[in-house]
Amino acid sequence: MQALSNLCLDIVVEVPQLPPADEPSRRALLQQLTAQPPPQDQWEVGGNTNFLVAASRLGLRTASVGHLGQDIYGRFMQEVLKSEGVRNIEPVAAGSLSAEHDQTLLCFVLVDPEGRHARYDFGPWPLLSFVRQLPPNVLQVLQNTEALFINGFVFDELPSEAVLAAATTARAAGAAVFFDPGPRSWTFAEGPRKAALQAMLDASDVICMTEDEAAAVTGLQSAEAQARWILARPGARTEWCIIKRGAEGALLASKTRDAVYTQQALRVDVRDTVGCGDSFAAAVVLGFTREHSIPAVMALANAVGAATAMGQGAGRNVASAERVLSLLQSAVPSCTDGRHQDAVRVLHCSLNSIDLDD
Repeated sequence: MQALSNLCLDIVVEVPQLPPADEPSRRALLQQLTAQPPPQDQWEVGGNTNFLVAASRLGLRTASVGHLGQDIYGRFMQEVLKSEGVRNIEPVAAGSLSAEHDQTLLCFVLVDPEGRHARYDFGPWPLLSFVRQLPPNVLQVLQNTEALFINGFVFDELPSEAVLAAATTARAAGAAVFFDPGPRSWTFAEGPRKAALQAMLDASDVICMTEDEAAAVTGLQSAEAQARWILARPGARTEWCIIKRGAEGALLASKTRDAVYTQQALRVDVRDTVGCGDSFAAAVVLGFTREHSIPAVMALANAVGAATAMGQGAGRNVASAERVLSLLQSAVPSCTDGRHQDAVRVLHCSLNSIDLDD
């Protein structure tokens, strides 16, 4: 399966205090931080790589269509992703690039002594505004994938027409399209992005959102009403709509079954929620593409998200298969419908398929 773009490097920097939020202060700080490469122990792969790493650890064959610069940051990310089993990064930008564009996307995560943090990166958006058409090699990759995962941050990197072309190409070739608008949900309210959102909702087989994000997209407050609204959109092909509810668990509405499923959250010691949604989505892709039972998929996705929350940061710190299995097995004795045991079987089956593929 493929993930589309949003390959970025997170650089975690401890600061005495968080800077002002105004644009000039932010840009001055970023220029200062990028004047010299920060120490490598502050680097971590981020963005859509959270999803790729989690999916690979669950046994999926993963690759990406995206952009990495020919710089030290891009080489670092290539090495990390290769070590995590991500098989290829197909360049979304064809030909030789200018020095301005041939750079890896950096995101600085600033942390103050109180543990508060803020994320800063360079604009303007979209970063790769010149990618109006997808290169032939990218189209070929998309025509030969089983699934395509897209998140809302992709629209900060690629023009809307390129994102929609990727979804349309994959869909026409029979791939399942997964969309998580994420924190960018609030940017789709008006203008060209509103039309892009409608097109992505139309093109997606599975849509995942938090309750707050779904409220921004649908204008509704109830998780069930939000999910049913997505499925009932005229002309939409969406089969599953999943609303993530944090400590309250998650809800999944299925169009074919005309049913709503709920999943309680596992009680774990939460250290960091960064990457939890990406990890959750990886399990959803696994379950949907391999046609596992919905309760088992929900239990697995919930455990993967919880396992990531137990770690610090994302990237290589997302859920390991071992921790997910441990959480699922600990939930089996109190599970009345067997979904957690079924989820254990789903994960074992997926992990065993790695050996068969290799």
